Amino acid sequence: MAYVAACTDKGSKRRTNQDACCIQVANTAFGEVLMAVVCDGVGGLQAGELASATVAYRFAQWFTDELPTLLQNMDVTRPLNFDMVETVWGVLLNNLNEVIQNYGREHHGKLGTTFTGMLVSEGRYIVGHVGDCRLYQIAPRGVRQVTVDQTLLNKMLASGELKPEEAKNFKQGHVILQSVGTEGLLRPVFYRGTCTPNDLFVLACDGAYRKAEDVGVASFFQGVNHHDEDALNRACREMLQYDLAHGETDNLTVVCVSAELESRGQVASQLASQAVAGPAARAQELGADAARVARDVDVDDDPITMLHDEEPDGDDAPTMVEPDDAPTMLDPQDDDALTMVEPDDDAPTMLEPDDADLPTRVERDES
Repeated sequence: MAYVAACTDKGSKRRTNQDACCIQVANTAFGEVLMAVVCDGVGGLQAGELASATVAYRFAQWFTDELPTLLQNMDVTRPLNFDMVETVWGVLLNNLNEVIQNYGREHHGKLGTTFTGMLVSEGRYIVGHVGDCRLYQIAPRGVRQVTVDQTLLNKMLASGELKPEEAKNFKQGHVILQSVGTEGLLRPVFYRGTCTPNDLFVLACDGAYRKAEDVGVASFFQGVNHHDEDALNRACREMLQYDLAHGETDNLTVVCVSAELESRGQVASQLASQAVAGPAARAQELGADAARVARDVDVDDDPITMLHDEEPDGDDAPTMVEPDDAPTMLDPQDDDALTMVEPDDDAPTMLEPDDADLPTRVERDES
């Protein structure tokens, strides 16, 4: 079965938490399927928390309501068709890009969010990526950063305009090349790979990994029992505590998921032969086990917030995120004007479209 954990914090300077995350797991005819998403509202723009929450919730909705139909159209004798997932996610992200842009125009503002989402099935994964959140694969054979940051810093390093030794002091290191909600045409990059039951995936926004990279993100999860969600939550919490102690001021969110998913032979045999009968039956037939979302939770005594199934101990323990604590969504009928978010020096900002060298190639890693 899947073991998951997540932790979020608004940071020491930001008034709101513009991060959003979503973890969902389901039993299907293709075995256990897991989806994890992390979004980071673009700092310096308006209402980034609305953009990130909208994207995270839309993907959660897709998993519950639309994935069953997609699976029904796949050949169950073969692995889950990632080509179909990539096509659907590309369309979904571009639709969200348009929805968020239209909302901004109607409310005389501009908002956007990064996106890194993964789907795991039977020892394989696919990742959709926009912006500078990261996915790490921590395996017994080594640690790998799966995604490549879509930043001005990486663009200049690749072109030779900036030398590696100059990167640490590059003052525009937080500038990203694209985000959901700010592009004429969004070009998400997709990655694919394989994993073993001993692997752990960590998704993190830039506020969570920036300071942690000094000691290595993987160091917080080494020796942690992947079958113990309490231990995984503690590791996430310790990572964010390290970030805050070393001066991180941005929003921070980290999600970790175990790659030990049940195969199709381990799930109930009837799921393999069930057809999706209609919208009312989809959730039951998909067998969704978890849908956990965290964003914008203010805690007075201890700002760290964890996703957890048990009640915390002590008055200073972090407040848990309940499923009903839904973040505010984009509402086209909302007449309230957007308000400005004060930019943070460490928060990602956007290049104007004409200045951005956007990715044009879909990347696949089948190794």
